[in-house]
Amino acid sequence: MYILGFDCYGHDSTAALLQDGELVATAEEERFVRKKHTMEFPDNAVRYCLDEAGISIDDVDHIAYYWDSSLHVADQLWHIVRYLPRSLALVRSRFGRNFLPMMRLETTLRKELGLSEHSRARRIHRVEHHAAHAASAFLLSPFEEAAILSIDAVGEWTSTWFGVGEGSTFRKLGEISFPHSIGMLYGSVTEYLGFHYASEEGKVMGLASYGDPQVYLPEFRKIVRLEPEGRFSLDLSYFDYHLYGRGHWVSDKFVRIFGPPRQKGQPLDKRHEDIAAALQRITEEAGMHMAEYLHTVTGKRNLCIAGGVGLNSVMNGKILQEGPYEGLFIQPAANDAGTALGAALWVQCSLLGLPRPSAMQHAYWGPDFTNEEIEATLSGYNGRLTYRWLEDPARTGAELVARGEVLGWFQGRMEIGPRALGNRSILADPRRPDMKDILNARVKHREPFRPFAPSVLEERTAEYFATDHPSPFMILVFDVRPEKRSLVPAITHVDGTGRVQTVSRQANPRYWALIKEFENLTGVGMVLNTSFNVMGEPIVCKPEEAIECFLTTGIDHLIISDYLVEKVSGGESSGAA
Repeated sequence: MYILGFDCYGHDSTAALLQDGELVATAEEERFVRKKHTMEFPDNAVRYCLDEAGISIDDVDHIAYYWDSSLHVADQLWHIVRYLPRSLALVRSRFGRNFLPMMRLETTLRKELGLSEHSRARRIHRVEHHAAHAASAFLLSPFEEAAILSIDAVGEWTSTWFGVGEGSTFRKLGEISFPHSIGMLYGSVTEYLGFHYASEEGKVMGLASYGDPQVYLPEFRKIVRLEPEGRFSLDLSYFDYHLYGRGHWVSDKFVRIFGPPRQKGQPLDKRHEDIAAALQRITEEAGMHMAEYLHTVTGKRNLCIAGGVGLNSVMNGKILQEGPYEGLFIQPAANDAGTALGAALWVQCSLLGLPRPSAMQHAYWGPDFTNEEIEATLSGYNGRLTYRWLEDPARTGAELVARGEVLGWFQGRMEIGPRALGNRSILADPRRPDMKDILNARVKHREPFRPFAPSVLEERTAEYFATDHPSPFMILVFDVRPEKRSLVPAITHVDGTGRVQTVSRQANPRYWALIKEFENLTGVGMVLNTSFNVMGEPIVCKPEEAIECFLTTGIDHLIISDYLVEKVSGGESSGAA
């Protein structure tokens, strides 16, 4: 039996396919169309999933969509009436952008994918947004029982979802509705600080470490009121998003208190850092408040988190280390990209009553390429590069990184989620104090306040960080042990932390082998890992995208599958200085 899940018309369009209860493939549409966070129908991602299984769309038994527009209609109408006439702009923003396309899904499937009237799938199952989030977290976790927390901007009309899971079932315990939303709070301040909503909140999280949260925290505690039973509410007088929709974020009152908004590209100053720090702190306080409530009412030892706010790795790390839970699971695409898979899982377990799949051990569910395909691609760059076969790519890669070289590393199936996890990565030496500046100047061109992440051998985690908890999806921030910070300065953030990826031999043998070889050479069991892309571009998917990125940036070497690729002298871009 095949179950296809997909999401689109919001952001981070994605497709996922289950075959006989197990995940076959999932990938974000942005990787195929090269447009970050695209909201368009994921026809390329769907075709990839079908091709991976060797089937057509008519062979799919069930099709699941991540949104049910029939839910909370009365709540939405009441909100519009309550705030008339200003809310007319919200109607145009919210409904004009995605409501009508969501209503035409069957037509789109027929047009884009050739779905016929003879298809096994007679209708689309429209799954509640936060139920899809919850399914993607709990049903892929290693836990037989867990509390479940889904936090994002808004799904249908719910911003926050409390639940509990046992076996192959889960249920809702409570919810918080729009416009009271931690995701909208964080996104609004992200826009105020000159970054993009639903895209660059991670930049604000990185910036926060440079600020003093106490400067503005008293005011943010007026904005976010923590209430009994894990609830919270926002003082909406600070915002306009609930009146006019996206593009109108904070109110005149917010600007009077915090100062003028920063325009994109303007310099960042201490005020911006302090605002980011207070925003981050109040988000952590709200997250802990909700997590502790769930522990009280469920008594569960483990927690699963989903939703876009679930990508806040600093909050996640603090909930794990300071909260009441023994275990924490967050799948790598905690944002809307994970709801394609979550919707399919909801159909499998909640609708059909079938067993849950195996626990997710890795994130490598995207396209891969044979050596024959890779060599055919490389041969098309004659005169711009040379390449040769490697007997031991991991050993060669470790030697290059240990020499201080910047290495493009393209292996196996592409990762799902916003983090490169060792298959579409750029690797470097974490011991070099200047490596962060080198990467930014020659390759990434990122803001200097953003940290780079470590990939550490799973068995060495506690030697470098203040915990040994696995973090295979780079979605938890841990303190770097004080005595190790000077040893690995390139991955140590200004506040002494690192966004950790733990690498196990079982999940990614070749990447583990590279890090192990690096340890044999240097005594350090980790490498610096950043995504294989330049700022503003999606992570590379195909060999030709990796090659073009290699040729047009200051990446020193590229290992793509079993081939070492070198630039022909004089062919590098000016970024390779």
